[in-house]
Amino acid sequence: MLKVQKQRLEKNLKALGAIGYTDGQGTSRISYSETFLAGREFVQKLMEDAGLTTRIDSVGNLIGLLSPKESDGKKRKKIALGSHIDTVPCGGMYDGVYGVLAAIECVKTMVEQGYQNRHPIEIFAFIDEEGAAVGGTFGSKCVIGVPLEQGLKDKMQEYGIDEEKVAAARILQEEYGAYYELHIEQGGVLEKEGLQIGVTDGIVGITRYEIKVFGTANHAGTTPMELREDPMARACQLILELMEETKKYPGMVCTVGRIHAHPGTYNIIPDVVDFSLDMRFKESQPIYEIIERMGCKYGSRVEIEKYIDQPPTYCDNRLQQLTEQSMKDLGITGRRMYSGAGHDMINMAFAMPSALIFIPSKAGISHHIKEYSSPEDMAAGADVLLQNIIKLDEEGFTDED
Repeated sequence: MLKVQKQRLEKNLKALGAIGYTDGQGTSRISYSETFLAGREFVQKLMEDAGLTTRIDSVGNLIGLLSPKESDGKKRKKIALGSHIDTVPCGGMYDGVYGVLAAIECVKTMVEQGYQNRHPIEIFAFIDEEGAAVGGTFGSKCVIGVPLEQGLKDKMQEYGIDEEKVAAARILQEEYGAYYELHIEQGGVLEKEGLQIGVTDGIVGITRYEIKVFGTANHAGTTPMELREDPMARACQLILELMEETKKYPGMVCTVGRIHAHPGTYNIIPDVVDFSLDMRFKESQPIYEIIERMGCKYGSRVEIEKYIDQPPTYCDNRLQQLTEQSMKDLGITGRRMYSGAGHDMINMAFAMPSALIFIPSKAGISHHIKEYSSPEDMAAGADVLLQNIIKLDEEGFTDED
């Protein structure tokens, strides 16, 4: 059974992590920056050293292709792998990068061991998944042809990208049979349970609201408590109720990340309190129902405006089963789970059967200099991915010519 070289994978990850690294702060490779371009060049050389033919598309995605050595005359679908190589400002060196470098390590291992692939294998190193330049998952949106919001169109002009370049980056979806993305968990579930692999059922839906709570402004010192119409007290009550409602649905999360009182000074009871609400779950309908109940209860005293409604993304059942079979073959433990964060797979799943695989993150830390996954866990994830590639390559796809 083929297995990757653990030390080589770790060495490459640390080398890429050093590009854009500042001691005490972390790694910053914002898309289109000098450090990003240097990192992309490093990854491109790794791809070519592994035997892949590379290209950089019109929006900046790096793509490597391993063509079959021999052809039987049949047109076979591509097996796609990938993730992203940009970071958040002062981030870690594992998020996204691990998935790309592990895919390259899988291909290099196959080539070194003389494996003759029947299907083309393509690796995507997507640009701007983190959205620090143009917008979140920009590179994979362009590859799939996902309609771009106006905000993204405005930002991409700053980097010399127009709609013609976006259109030119779109792939021919009918050429692809499957997409796998290997990623660190960015949470603490796997580590807590002592497991090495998370077989994701999908990526949760994300719904965000702006909520305004109304009251009556008045003097903080002269207005007795029983005569107050205080929107801060009402907002706190509403937030607590939202948290309690969320707990009724295992796996649902609810976050209030920003709260503001108007006019916002210490000696005035506010007249308006507004706050952000981020809710995530494997189904959208329960979130809608909670919000509807709160809206009915508080009536005109509360205004609720939805501004993001991203539906859940579900992984392909066959690809999940292949992962579980590979784990069994390798003697690796794991569990089914959902991803609470977005990934490029959200877009790839529009076009082809797709799946997401997790490995543990130490202490659940991500987007931070302390982000870490062990070499053993990284190798385990890469070995599972390698076996998945081989299984797909040997079994093929039912809709191939």
